Amino acid sequence: MIRLCFIALLVLLASCQGMEQEKGILRVGLSQMPITLDPRYATDAASARVQDFVHRGLLKLDDSFNAQPDLALRWEHPEPLLWRFYLQQGVSFSDGSSVDAADVVATLEAVLDAKLTSPLKASFAAIASVQAEADNIVVIRLNRPDASLLTRLNLGVLPESIAGRPHQAHQTIGCGSFQLVTWTESALTLRRVEGLKGDGKPETIRFSGVKDPVTRILKLTRSELDFVQNDLPPHLLSYIKEQKLTIQTRPSTTFSYIGLNIQDETLKDLRVRRALALALDRNKLKKALFADLPELAESVLTPTHWASSALPFTAFDRKEAGRLLDEAGFTPDSHGVRFTINYRTSTDPTRLRLATAIAAMWQEVGVKVSIESLEWGGFYARIKRGDFQVFSLAWVGITDPDIYRWILHSEMWPPKGANRGRYSNEQMDRWLDDAAAASSQDERKRLYALIQKQMRDEMVYIPLWYDPVISVSGARLSGFKAKPDGSLSGLMDAELSD
Repeated sequence: MIRLCFIALLVLLASCQGMEQEKGILRVGLSQMPITLDPRYATDAASARVQDFVHRGLLKLDDSFNAQPDLALRWEHPEPLLWRFYLQQGVSFSDGSSVDAADVVATLEAVLDAKLTSPLKASFAAIASVQAEADNIVVIRLNRPDASLLTRLNLGVLPESIAGRPHQAHQTIGCGSFQLVTWTESALTLRRVEGLKGDGKPETIRFSGVKDPVTRILKLTRSELDFVQNDLPPHLLSYIKEQKLTIQTRPSTTFSYIGLNIQDETLKDLRVRRALALALDRNKLKKALFADLPELAESVLTPTHWASSALPFTAFDRKEAGRLLDEAGFTPDSHGVRFTINYRTSTDPTRLRLATAIAAMWQEVGVKVSIESLEWGGFYARIKRGDFQVFSLAWVGITDPDIYRWILHSEMWPPKGANRGRYSNEQMDRWLDDAAAASSQDERKRLYALIQKQMRDEMVYIPLWYDPVISVSGARLSGFKAKPDGSLSGLMDAELSD
């Protein structure tokens, strides 16, 4: 009996010590761990979101995705191919060294260095040279106009001493509010940099990989995690609301859509593409499958983006869809079938349910759908090379209106770009080229309005909605505000109680 009591006491003491060790640590559950904290190589969403804590760029983007000062206090654009940035002084890296122009130059040159094979190299291809004009002045010269340059200069700046080294995924030095402490197979720990501490704000943040959404929520309810965001199936929301958890939802910058092969014999007819769009009751889909949380979309950019343009609403109209298909020569056969199309999707249960619901709606107007679900790697490989009739996907976290060039320009057919449906329009190409080179934001906005209208008029993609940001906080965390791009940076200023 004494032995059992002694063992119970040891377990209790160990539990108390574990709870003591958790004090001051904000515990965040991620569905996918970051691949890298090296800003020269980050392309996945998890890496980008964790890097916000460790790195800072010359510029940052506000809620409307306009460029704002960060490391750069101000900038000048005296010539079409020249930009000059003035750095704020007194900023240090986590190792104590000062941030100056040489660090910015070394970081950008590393991204452009073919030997280092940064996946971001193409995004900065318009840069001809970058130089330090003084310790606090960086000069960038271009080989061609690039209206999106400022948007991309939120790239994290590395110290000159490491910027030219090969990829270091799990080691980095940044000038952000936090520094990397440890990185294991299952968790990554950041600690607030000395001198940047704030009362009530998290001093340490631990990001843990918890792939299964049910497990993430259970860990929240058991106080093993303090925060999770996104990658939560809608059917969990009712359970979450019943628990003592704080849930926030808002429309995101992730645009869900149906992709169409414009060169396909059936889908090249605009009337068919319009009919498929009109045959979808998007309100019913989002209510039935996504707890009515998504916001219906008409184009890629969200309404709050500076380059966004208001477009007419694509209403559900099954009768008009049938009329257009009749007009296009696709009349029903004796079984009521006009034609059959192949719909490719991944094996993800949510995506498969969406494909099944869309197929049922199209069948109501005589379009028979063959759903082909593939493991993610095989599915995405086929989509990237344009091997499909119809598919559904999402553009995640879009901030730069140059996305339209990437998905619409005739030079961006696979494998060069993401115009996977092989859309081609000479007038559209001219608008896209002009928008990429325009010197004023007003001119870019005018051109993007034309581009978005033309994209919708030709139904290059069938728009669905902007996916919701879903953030869930435990009892220890307060003050976090969800952002439309899914950024977790608000955790830096949230309050953590023990």
